[in-house]
Amino acid sequence: MDESYYASLLDDSANHPMENPVYLSVILSRKTQTHANQANASIRLAVAACIPRKRTEADDPVKYTLQYFSFLDDPRRFTNLDALLTRLSPISVVHVAATESAEINAEKASKAQVKRARVINNLLGKISSVINSRSDIVSNSEAKDDNIITNVLPSLPKNIGNVNSITQQLESNLLSLLGGDESPRYRQFRNDTKFMDDLLAKQALSLLLLQENIRSESEEGDYELVEGDISSHLTMDRTAMECINLLPPRHKGISNVVVGGTQENNSIFGVLNHCKTKMGIRMLEVWLRQPCVDYETILYRQNAVKKMVEEDALGRDRLRDEGLGALRGVDLETLCAKLSEFKDTGNTGGTSKALEQMYKMHLFADSQLPILHGALNDLAMAGDGNENQNGALQTICKGLLKVMNELSKSVQLVETVLDFDAAPRDFLVKASFSEELKDVRDELDAIEAELADIHESMNQTWEEISGKSGQVRLEDTNSNSNTSCAWQFRLLDTNASKTLQTELAGEVTVHRLLKNGVYFSNKELMQLGTKKQDLLVEYDRKQKEIVQNAMEIAVTYIPVLERASELVAEIDVLASLAHVAAFNPHGYCCPEISDCEDDGKGIVLKEARHPCVELQDNVDFIPNDIELVYGESSFLLVSGPNMGGKSTYIRSLGAIIVMAQIGSYVPCTSAKINIVHHLLARVGAGDLQDRGISTFMAEMLEASSILRTATKRSLIIIDELGRGTSTFDGYGLARAISEYIVQKIGCPTVFATHFHELTEMEAKEKEVKNCHVTAKRQDGTNELSFLYEVKPGPCLESFGIQVAEMANVPRVVIKDAKRKAAELENFDYKRRKDSNDPEFLRKFKALPLNTMSNSEKRTALMQLLQ
Repeated sequence: MDESYYASLLDDSANHPMENPVYLSVILSRKTQTHANQANASIRLAVAACIPRKRTEADDPVKYTLQYFSFLDDPRRFTNLDALLTRLSPISVVHVAATESAEINAEKASKAQVKRARVINNLLGKISSVINSRSDIVSNSEAKDDNIITNVLPSLPKNIGNVNSITQQLESNLLSLLGGDESPRYRQFRNDTKFMDDLLAKQALSLLLLQENIRSESEEGDYELVEGDISSHLTMDRTAMECINLLPPRHKGISNVVVGGTQENNSIFGVLNHCKTKMGIRMLEVWLRQPCVDYETILYRQNAVKKMVEEDALGRDRLRDEGLGALRGVDLETLCAKLSEFKDTGNTGGTSKALEQMYKMHLFADSQLPILHGALNDLAMAGDGNENQNGALQTICKGLLKVMNELSKSVQLVETVLDFDAAPRDFLVKASFSEELKDVRDELDAIEAELADIHESMNQTWEEISGKSGQVRLEDTNSNSNTSCAWQFRLLDTNASKTLQTELAGEVTVHRLLKNGVYFSNKELMQLGTKKQDLLVEYDRKQKEIVQNAMEIAVTYIPVLERASELVAEIDVLASLAHVAAFNPHGYCCPEISDCEDDGKGIVLKEARHPCVELQDNVDFIPNDIELVYGESSFLLVSGPNMGGKSTYIRSLGAIIVMAQIGSYVPCTSAKINIVHHLLARVGAGDLQDRGISTFMAEMLEASSILRTATKRSLIIIDELGRGTSTFDGYGLARAISEYIVQKIGCPTVFATHFHELTEMEAKEKEVKNCHVTAKRQDGTNELSFLYEVKPGPCLESFGIQVAEMANVPRVVIKDAKRKAAELENFDYKRRKDSNDPEFLRKFKALPLNTMSNSEKRTALMQLLQ
């Protein structure tokens, strides 16, 4: 498959590749706020989502899943909401409201009411800002101007705000939506005591139904209601996504932290995306946004990839080139959407459009699917038949076989109705289907013969004028032409226009003069075209009822096609992961996965590499080991100079974890990975001016969110902390945060820092280990050579001034910087020496500190230091 094909698939899914967007509602409540007297305490959020659902059985009526989430969040950054947005993408619109009104009546409201309304307005504004800044989650088909996707309601509608009646109203609305009182989905809803007791969740769902006009009388039985779990997949917010280069820069919300490269290697998505189908591309992004935390699911995928990488390379290549290659350009999700449109509205969009969808269904069921199933079946049955290793392949293969059998009747349906002699040029019902259609068809065939005679006559006329034969071409009229003719003549020689207008004046009409020739027609051709159009209108009228009846049967296959789409996408992604692992020039390995919190378990990577950076042009990547083991080395302090490779080292860890937890091989020689539940990152420096948050405040908010969210099963990646304030304050915060992570949380953590004093922690905490990257000066020059090799132990030199020299900072500035740095180092040494002087300590201990004021303590201390 050529590269332009991959590019077309990516371009087609730019901004966001998924076709069916999600609708959300978010309600916040301060009444459930923890420690209500604290302005920055967590508040309660409820989120309801309407998610298009792929049906797995032919008789499955459910088209949408209504999912509800209820959780506490930090009102300063709304980190949990941000992570949930990552998972639920693509999103069309989010309706935001609060249980308390944000409307202000300045004349009647008291000061307390005004103050309360301002607080609510501020919270709603923050949520709106968080959502609207996530342009990487906006549905491509539903994108709004400036990516504004929030609808903020200043107050809840009265029927939703009424606590006493909301349950009764919700039950009434959901009764029909869930299939009636005898439906197991409705009985499950009535027995969901957690939902019934959660007023905020009920209000969020009611708001979603109201705002999206989801009504029982129009969509009976199309829905199911389930509880959402924000911990069911690896949780990561926008910062973590940016840190590991999860998605390519085309997603506007993602900064390109991998410098250079192409669309194929500047993100994990780009590296892993060798999918052949549009369905596969969409599923790959879903997997990356929602990495697994379920041990069995990871192994299920991993074993299928392992089979294709290590046992049957020929079978893998045949599956990709022949099986999945046969589906080039096929989009089953779009096909299902167009069939669903007919089911919902009864509108075929014209008989030709309806027959075109039936033709695509036939092509998939009769030709493309058997080829895919044959290639997959040979692959799944090859080898020793190990059920565990072939589990995913065999499951998908059996699923495709079932789909083939269920679609066999659809093949017969289309073959009975569609005229394959005319398709795909024209989509018509078979003339033999009825006598009336046959009569019109005979007239249309006669037109084709008459058309050939007119074409031949025009060629003879032109030969008499120019002396050249066979020069006049007959072409169908395209939609961009300025004529209503069905056909046009064309002469390649543009100079023929003058000859036509002089020699054949009054006999022909010149329509267009372009670089590729002159387009014209004559009276006979136009009359024949009009006759054909009239016959086609009559044919369409006579075949309309036939198509209507056929479409009523065709739409019953939507659940089967949706299941086929899911199966095709899954095998496409697995084959893509196997292809990447097999053909990576530096080699990938199959990670050994574990799922526990026991000492001795954790993350051990040998010769790990960054999956994106190693593929950049002119890069000779130096691999490094990473060990984060519970009870031994769970906290890794990385020191060393700027540009030494610290960031790449720690970000490669996060990238490898995400790859492993979607079932992929990873860029290492060996890897042992204990499943991670949260990926928490604090990287870079930047402010949030629109919310009045400074660079350092943003840094502290991220740190606060990490400490509140992290568990022992989290992975924390910190690339500098405490650099936005004074050295002493920054070091104090970095030290305190590090000790809290080690002593209270105990999760695997990689901390890159320039605070060399932090390296002392290794002597006090057994879980803390030091490592460093370094550089060396080249003899006789100011140049530094960065080694990019991570070694044990701390690095106590930053090379900051040397880096400034490389940046051509003026020499006088460099000289002054060296002098100032030396003074500070001497001052620090002198102070430490004085502080350890026995006489100084004796006099300091003699001071009556308990009875002295702060100013007296300061004066006495300065006298001692002097």
